[in-house]
Amino acid sequence: MSLATPIRIGIDGRILMHYEMRGFARYTVEIFRAMKEIAGDRIALYSFSPGPLAAEFLAELDLTPLVSPVRREILWEQIELPRQLRQHEIDVFHATANRGLPLARTCKYVLTCHDIIDRLPAHCHGEHWRGALRKRYADFISRRSADKYITVSNFSKQDLCRFHGLASDRVVVIYNAAHPRFYATLPPAQLAQVRGKYHLPANYFLFLGGFDERKNVTTLLDAFAQLPTDVPPLVLAGEHKWGFKEIAAKIHALGLSQRVFCPDNLADDDLPAVYQSAVALVHPSLYEGFGLQLVEAMASGIPVLASNSTSLPEVLGGCGLLFDPEDASSIARQMGRVARDSGLRGTKAHEGCQRATLFSWRKAAEQTLNVYLGLLGRGDFASLANRSLSTVSEARR
Repeated sequence: MSLATPIRIGIDGRILMHYEMRGFARYTVEIFRAMKEIAGDRIALYSFSPGPLAAEFLAELDLTPLVSPVRREILWEQIELPRQLRQHEIDVFHATANRGLPLARTCKYVLTCHDIIDRLPAHCHGEHWRGALRKRYADFISRRSADKYITVSNFSKQDLCRFHGLASDRVVVIYNAAHPRFYATLPPAQLAQVRGKYHLPANYFLFLGGFDERKNVTTLLDAFAQLPTDVPPLVLAGEHKWGFKEIAAKIHALGLSQRVFCPDNLADDDLPAVYQSAVALVHPSLYEGFGLQLVEAMASGIPVLASNSTSLPEVLGGCGLLFDPEDASSIARQMGRVARDSGLRGTKAHEGCQRATLFSWRKAAEQTLNVYLGLLGRGDFASLANRSLSTVSEARR
């Protein structure tokens, strides 16, 4: 491999067409930004999409956007995309949002499947038949087309292999990470400014996420209602959609309107300050493939209280406090301990901060690049770097 012939990597750009730095989009941006930083000109990134990428994402990523408008998504995915991949001689195409591979084989295919939450009957009841059919079709294509699956925890790997009948060696676990900005201790004036912007109290228990049923916010509210009024208030930070109306009604019914704060539309740049002003993060989710908020909170230097199920104990690695997410008393007990015991808060904050350093987007990018290189029979990132340096040395002689 020489510097003149970089590995040509294609990305499913559909997740980047509308700006929202959350979930799949955050994963996509962080992985490929870090990959370009470590590999430089040894890789060339191309995004493929039926519409233009959001300007904010274009500013974040060093890639070539290739737009080919097709009215029906399935025609773009199964006919136009393979044509574009051939035309641009892509070596590896990576779909980062649980689905999106073509059936026609034009290059090596990698699929990141973060979890199977929207395939489980307990979490997708009431779904329209068209949506269910689209997912079954996408899963059929993925099982036949993906050369490798990437997922974000050993828990998710077990779920993927069981649900889709995949061989274990076909699935690679690569952890998510917190952005480096979460590790920087912010000055008190900045913390106060952000609290004032969102009308937040001086310290609080923090929940950060959505309000759909699996996030289990109703049980968290039941738990908080059991605590005495002198404990720190609760902040439920998330967009006011997809279940928020029911949450707001429950807050009122429990008489918690003066003790629960619900800021909407937090700016991404304000998240470190929102974490660092908190007493602890409380994450009562019933199902998570990873739980990025846990790592962000640990990197921010605050204790984490989380469900004792799915991927969350794996991510915490013993550096947080666990509870039964279906038992409000169990949640309340751990919140009470943290509120009363400053020594416990300090210990868990320190342990969590140490734990967070094990997760790195740079490491995740290198591991992802190693998946590509393995599929292409080109060794690993270390050998790629050495070959590139050798090429430079030979050119200088």
